[in-house]
Amino acid sequence: MTMLLEAEGLGMRYGGHVVFEGLHLSYGAGAVALVGRNGAGKSTLLALLAGIDAPQAGRVMVCGADLASAPTGQGARARLAWVPDASVAYDFMTGDEFLRMVQALRGCASPQRALLEGFGIEGYLGARFGDMSLGTRKKFMLAAGLMGDAQVVLMDEPTNGIDADARAFLVAQIGMRAREHLVLFSTHDHEVIALTGARVLDLSAAGTTAA
Repeated sequence: MTMLLEAEGLGMRYGGHVVFEGLHLSYGAGAVALVGRNGAGKSTLLALLAGIDAPQAGRVMVCGADLASAPTGQGARARLAWVPDASVAYDFMTGDEFLRMVQALRGCASPQRALLEGFGIEGYLGARFGDMSLGTRKKFMLAAGLMGDAQVVLMDEPTNGIDADARAFLVAQIGMRAREHLVLFSTHDHEVIALTGARVLDLSAAGTTAA
């Protein structure tokens, strides 16, 4: 199996608190659900895997390329998509402007109409983020992460704040993309784990090693 995402000896601490250390991960295509108690470091780990933050120890490899040495839009970063839990768009941006910005940054294709329709956001492309509900903002984050053909998609609590129809569409997207890509997402939603058939990575377990 081709490894799409690997982490070797990851370590992170804040002050005297060790979030994790010596963490090893290795995943090929499929769906992986990141679980664990509050404070276990799920969001911290996702930020490291996405290249948002740098680990204090260890390294992250995407499709065999070191994430730390890859400029935005090139190499490892070009093969990676990141969906944060909260909106990262400016309030003055429209939905269309945000998607175009993500498209330019990642060098990927614009979202297919089916993706916009599936999340029910096609009617909000001209709306500004400051005027959107939290659920609509989240749907735009999901659409941005799923557009294009990223081989690794990382999502932080993707079902938070979205309606049942959008949740069902997201589950279908995860299942479809996991056939050839890696979709790794943190969640407290055990039904979504079951529906997607995701393998479970429990960050609460000491000395976590997963493959």
